[in-house]
Amino acid sequence: MAGGLVAQTMKAKDAFCMPGALDLTEQAVHLLRRKGGAALADYYIGSLPFTLGLLFFWSDMSRDPYASGYCAQAAAGLAALFVWMKVWQARFCRRLWCALNHAPPEPWGRRRCFRVAARQAALHALGLAVLPIAALIMLPLGWVYAFYQNVGILDGPETRGLRHLYRDAVHQAALWPGQNHLLLSVISLFGLFVLLNVAIGLLLLPYVFKWLSGIETAFTISGLHALTNTTFVAVVAVLTYLCTDPLVKAAYTLRCFYGLSRHSGDDLRAAITSFSRTLLVLVLVGTVSAPLSWAATMPAADSPGDAGTSPDDGYTGRLDEAIERVLQQRRFAWRLPREKTAQPPADQEGWLARSLRWLSEKSMAAFEAVDRWLEAAAQWLRKRFPAGVDDPAGGADQRAVIRLVFYGLGGALILLSLWGVRRWLIARRVVRQPAVLSRPAREVDINDDAVSAADLPCDRWLALAQELTGRGEFRQALRALYLSVLAQLGEHGRVSIARYKSNRDYRNELARRAHAEPELVERFDHCMTAFERTWYGMHPVEKGQLSRFRAAQERIDRLVQHTA
Repeated sequence: MAGGLVAQTMKAKDAFCMPGALDLTEQAVHLLRRKGGAALADYYIGSLPFTLGLLFFWSDMSRDPYASGYCAQAAAGLAALFVWMKVWQARFCRRLWCALNHAPPEPWGRRRCFRVAARQAALHALGLAVLPIAALIMLPLGWVYAFYQNVGILDGPETRGLRHLYRDAVHQAALWPGQNHLLLSVISLFGLFVLLNVAIGLLLLPYVFKWLSGIETAFTISGLHALTNTTFVAVVAVLTYLCTDPLVKAAYTLRCFYGLSRHSGDDLRAAITSFSRTLLVLVLVGTVSAPLSWAATMPAADSPGDAGTSPDDGYTGRLDEAIERVLQQRRFAWRLPREKTAQPPADQEGWLARSLRWLSEKSMAAFEAVDRWLEAAAQWLRKRFPAGVDDPAGGADQRAVIRLVFYGLGGALILLSLWGVRRWLIARRVVRQPAVLSRPAREVDINDDAVSAADLPCDRWLALAQELTGRGEFRQALRALYLSVLAQLGEHGRVSIARYKSNRDYRNELARRAHAEPELVERFDHCMTAFERTWYGMHPVEKGQLSRFRAAQERIDRLVQHTA
């Protein structure tokens, strides 16, 4: 009977101590926001060298033809960086552990660092093989993943050895399996969203750079083919790991903290410590401020005319003034009745004067708001960096410097925006104008694959096609007609002619710029297909085919001229 009572007591205590998975995630975020500054510095000091080394190793081993000669040395260096990362991640978890217990950070001497490195290397080395197998089987993944997270969390100064650390990590991993698996599901969903955001951001950055500078890069040329690049996939995975892993370790730190508190009561002790400190501060503030506030509100005994004034009158007056100031704020203006003001005659103030007055009032209000922000920033700087004792002026006034920096940055942003708009307008003007016609005409070899549509204007390509048709060179005439189509589209800004572009690039660019002209895209598709079948294939060219191609070219010309 006593054993059953103890078991029921432990179950009730487990139910009381165990927070839900969502609550645990929220507490982990709150812990990182409140106490995670120095801890995150420790985390990234350890994780960034390993992740950068891993990316370099991945890229170098996949591209260097001589990588097999130094693969073992590079792998040994990467393993050393892995141990370095695990030591600093253990330090990150121990900082969070001390923050939960309201204790100062633990000392990390050289001897402890070597011991932690040995224990982490011994256990995490097997994790590189055990975790993928557990993920493949799926059933033991939650317990295995929790075990390897607990190894870094529970490696504290009281750890007696590797066996003791292993036993504690296994015991905590087996605790609350439902919470553990639900926590893994929540974190996996969060990691998926982070992965998508990182991948989309990395894909859009080259296009933003191209839009700002007009420079074509290998990423914008390849398009979505970057998704098949293993280096790109590795970079996305590494950035996702760096963003989500601190939250994972904070959540499992809280899980271990609540698990050990079932027997030690550390959570109650930490709550009592925090409550007692808060209560002590409130008592001290109330003890100091109460006599001062009462003395400030008491009228002077020898002041004339105050003999019949009571302290309640002073309180009432200040309360009325405070209420009046609050009601004057803009967010409470809707509660006040609309005042009817006398409208000035129409001949005294016109619409232009009213507009200018409204604009000047709004501008002055904006400048006053900026001045209030600058004053707040200056006060923050004075509190953050107080003046020295020997400084009689109380420190230099930072408001002028802050105002200069603020308006300088604002002016620079405005100039940068105007420069970007100017470049965009110039680029559109350059695309719209027929720059190809200004080039001097020259003879071209139609059989040369290096010839592009930019070498001759559209009318010269048509004349060359007619000349080749008269000589019976139908295949060359078809290419001249196709180049005339490209030149025509380039002259009217539908495509940008470049030697490195393929026919498929021109087609995609035309579909993007002329998405409201489906017939134009369809006609170009027919021309491109007919040209590729004859120029790159073995299909013969007949005179009737040339006539149909010329009719398609004339239709494209009419469509372009109609929308120009």
